[in-house]
Amino acid sequence: MSAARRHFARYGYSRAGTERIAADARVTCGALYHHFAGKKGLFQAVAEEVEGEILAAAAAGGETEPWLRLRNGFERLIDRCAADDVQRIIFVEAPQVVGPDAWREIELRFAFGALRANLATLQEAGKIKPYPIDLIARMLLALLRETSAEVARSGRDPQVRGQISGLVAGFWNILSVS
Repeated sequence: MSAARRHFARYGYSRAGTERIAADARVTCGALYHHFAGKKGLFQAVAEEVEGEILAAAAAGGETEPWLRLRNGFERLIDRCAADDVQRIIFVEAPQVVGPDAWREIELRFAFGALRANLATLQEAGKIKPYPIDLIARMLLALLRETSAEVARSGRDPQVRGQISGLVAGFWNILSVS
């Protein structure tokens, strides 16, 4: 998996060869195909692993209050998602390789699903305005995709990162009941 991740991140799905991945992982192509349904299956497994790591990064702060957990976790997500491998595998390649509908199903199990659950909890507690949960979650994913891409493009410039935090805080203010 780590060899495949390196190759998909560096070369993209279309240029990453299973022979080179297998050689880098020190396994045979037969072993690779025994465990994965071809190159696409391997890519999907890598993308799902990355999605799991992203969720773990969001939860790493240990905040117990749901509103703080969402806000602080989102800030951690921006930084984690600015990594080159996440940008390429998750935001550029996965929707194309896996397909938009299948990718949406995967997102439901990971980022989109976690956002929906957190937002529903906050809405039930009266912490956020009664906008449709799916709409808020989609907007947050778009915000995450674009802000993390900007952090990556800027070379993690602290000034750009600070501006992004300010803009994201504005979104939270719009969403918040108080």
